Order: sequence, then C-alpha cells, then structure tokens
Amino acid sequence: MKHFVRTLVCLCLAFFGCQPLAGAQTTTPAMNPSTVASVAYSGSNFPWTNPAGAAAAGGTTATSGSITSILSGNSEYLEATDFGFAIPLAATVSGVTVDVTRVANGLSLTLLGTTVFATVQDHAVSLTGVPVASSNLAQAGTWGGATTTVSYGGAFNSWGATLTPPIVNSSAFGVDFAVTFVGNTLLGLSLLPNATVDVVTMSVSYTMTSTLPLRLDQWSVVRQGSANVLRWSAAGNHLSGQFIIERSSNGRDWSDWESASAAPLNQAGYNNAQSGYSYADNAPFASGPTYYRLRLHSDGQADSWSSIQAISAQLLQPVVTLYPNPFHDIINITSPHSFSKLSLKDLQGKTLFVKEYADGGVSNAQIPASGLAAGIYFVQVDGVTYKLIKN
Repeated sequence: MKHFVRTLVCLCLAFFGCQPLAGAQTTTPAMNPSTVASVAYSGSNFPWTNPAGAAAAGGTTATSGSITSILSGNSEYLEATDFGFAIPLAATVSGVTVDVTRVANGLSLTLLGTTVFATVQDHAVSLTGVPVASSNLAQAGTWGGATTTVSYGGAFNSWGATLTPPIVNSSAFGVDFAVTFVGNTLLGLSLLPNATVDVVTMSVSYTMTSTLPLRLDQWSVVRQGSANVLRWSAAGNHLSGQFIIERSSNGRDWSDWESASAAPLNQAGYNNAQSGYSYADNAPFASGPTYYRLRLHSDGQADSWSSIQAISAQLLQPVVTLYPNPFHDIINITSPHSFSKLSLKDLQGKTLFVKEYADGGVSNAQIPASGLAAGIYFVQVDGVTYKLIKN
C-alpha cells in the first residue's frame, strides 16, 4: 500500500473559459395569459365583451364592434397579461412573438344590387408592463372574414423596448391589442363591423449571457502554521453566487466544508476585493493529505468545479523533488516512493505531456521541455500539482 504522507506547498492557477456570451437562442413555448381585460384609453370607443374568452383557444371568444350610434372608432385595449414566464436571470431577452387568432364580421351589406363595405384593421399592438415603453407593431391592411392567426414581433424583435428577465417574468407583462372599425350605411341601414379574438399567445426568445457565470482566476492551497490556507480570486462577468469549499480525505468522497458568497465584480470584470478570497482550515486531517476543491455555484446555472489541491498536515520534507526550477530543457522528477503518472500543463490548463508507468511505477523520470516558451507551468505527480517556471 502506497503512503501519501506529503508536505506540499503548492500553487496552481486554474482557468475556466466562459462559453460565448451569445449562446444558442432559446424560445419558450407559446404561453397563454392568465388575465385578459378590456382597458379604456383616450380615444377608445368600444369595449371588449367577454375579454377572458381570449385567454385560451376554443370555447368563448372576446368580441368588440361598432354600434348604431357610433359607426366608426377604436376599440379599447384587449390587454393580456401574466403569461407565467420563468426566463433565467442570466439570460438576455432578444425578442417577443405575439400570436393573435382573429376574424372580422359584418364587412359588407348588399341591398337592391348595391353593396357597401366596412373594415376592421389594427389600431395598436404594443407590449405593456412595468417599466415597458414599446413600439406599436400594428400591421397595415384590413382583417379578413376567415379565422386566421397573425404573428407580431419575432425572435429578434424586442418591440423597441428594453426587456429583462424580471420584466418579462412579471405578472404585469403582456400585450395591448386594439382595432379600428370603419362602418357604413346603405338605404338607412347601418353596417356594423366587429372583431372576434379567439386566443392571444406569447413566446419569448433569449440567449444565455454565459453558461459559466463564475470564473475562477487563481486557486491555491498553502500550509501556514497548523492551518491549510486556501486562496482564490474570480474574474469575468457573473451573477450572484457562491464558492463552496469541498473537502476529502481520499480525493474521491467529498463533503461541503465552508462557503463564501461571490462578491460583485467591477466594470473591468475583476473582484473588487484586492486580496480576493481566503479561508483557513484549522482542522485538516492529521495523517495523510487533505484534498480540497471549489464548487462554483451561480444563480440559475449548473455548478462547476475547480482542480483538486492536496496538502499534508505533517511537516515533513517533500517526497517529490522537481528540478531545476526555473528549468530549461529538462524537468527532473525524483521521489523516494514510486509514482505512476506524470503530466505537464500550461497556464491555461492545456495538457502538454502525459505519461503513465506500469509495474508499480518509477521513482525517477524526466519531462522534455526544450520547445516550451518561457512562463509558468504545472507538473502533476500522481494528481498532486507543483508549480515551475521556465526562463
């Protein structure tokens, strides 16, 4: 059985590259409103009867139309709100699509071989909410006498409004829909057009700002006195979240040990705290190494993990020696105990060299390094990381 009693003073930078800010676009299913009402405004003439009929397809419908005393004018708003969206807070809203299933009636009247016509057309189609300042996407042309579904907006159309997930997810967010009626008369008879709306639905398109909002910039564990001191810093745009310190005695079975809230970043994308984050573990395992890793938790995102750091509480000489440091053409690795796997990585975490040794491993090895550029590199010996510099 191998003994892993080691004193390690290790420093490892682990970089996690954020995926593109503009990720794949997602569009919600078409959602039905929970609330539909007839809302008067300055210049409106005709209310909607049974506005709740436009909340779902089939069954009753919402209707509005001119009357004998007022042949022409505008309907009130058919205001549909509370669509029940739950857009992730990390998302960027790119567009809104509103579908209206509609039909116009009373569009013509014929008497004694003479025909007159009436029209129904869009007056206003705009988003509503707090705070929402929307363009009017009313379409030109008149309504037909057959039931059709007409789309307004689109996956990349924000209606001239600044839309965020909290605005879109609000129960006050929705659409105002109004029409204009132009009636007519023939031989003293009134031609009274009307509009019927069977259902109004809405879908929202968005992209995720980042699939990894928290980005670990530096991560190290060192021995100071009787404590293991963990230090790290964050960079890149991120949401609110937490760093959870996970601890293990064997590098396989992990438990949550402590957590730290992620501090806001400044406009340059770095943590405002000059010293970053630190935590002193005053109760490391007495024998054998204590393993650490950070779990990066961001609101609305999947968790991610840092690299693993291992350090011993026993103040012994290192069992692994790497030399020279700084190195030039060759990195030498020696140990009084055998090891079975070596790897070399650059500052960005790219693996440059890896080798596994069978039959019980080896106690001496070399890594060729003549072609490497000057900079910081990391050698892992059986999973334990050492920092080296090439001049």
